Amino acid sequence: MIIIGIDPGTAKTGYAVMEYPKNYNKSSKRSGNLIECACIDTPSEATMHDRLSQLYDELKNISSRTKPKMMVIEKLFFNTNIKTAMTVGQARGVSLLVASQHAMEVVEYTALQAKQTLTGYGRASKKEMQEAVREYMRLEKVIKPDDANDALAMILCHVEKTRIPEQN
Repeated sequence: MIIIGIDPGTAKTGYAVMEYPKNYNKSSKRSGNLIECACIDTPSEATMHDRLSQLYDELKNISSRTKPKMMVIEKLFFNTNIKTAMTVGQARGVSLLVASQHAMEVVEYTALQAKQTLTGYGRASKKEMQEAVREYMRLEKVIKPDDANDALAMILCHVEKTRIPEQN
């Protein structure tokens, strides 16, 4: 199964694409294949509708090329900065539209849920999350930028929460 993880934003949207065996379990949880992990950056001088259009086009191209069956996207929680919450919500909407157009199942987790699942602490720092993802994936270096790492963390959170327990 191919899964795309999304950390939405209008300036920078992190994404990761992984392939997992259909019935992964404890022994195979780390055997997922990381296909790609990066960010979609939009120019700050562009209008909002042009930034969203670019995000749509790039997510559509990534989805057409990699053919994910599932999107794991960061769930928006109330933010004290209303302007940021609105723009993130718009980027989420574009992402969800692409998921719908590509017949993907959609699963949502908050950043707090991903942090709790991967580090055991819901208020983990960006650095702690980068290290948790690096260790989980058995990588030599942490994934940069943070948004790409956060997108991969969304996938890993879902995998941990849904994997089939080992049979003794």
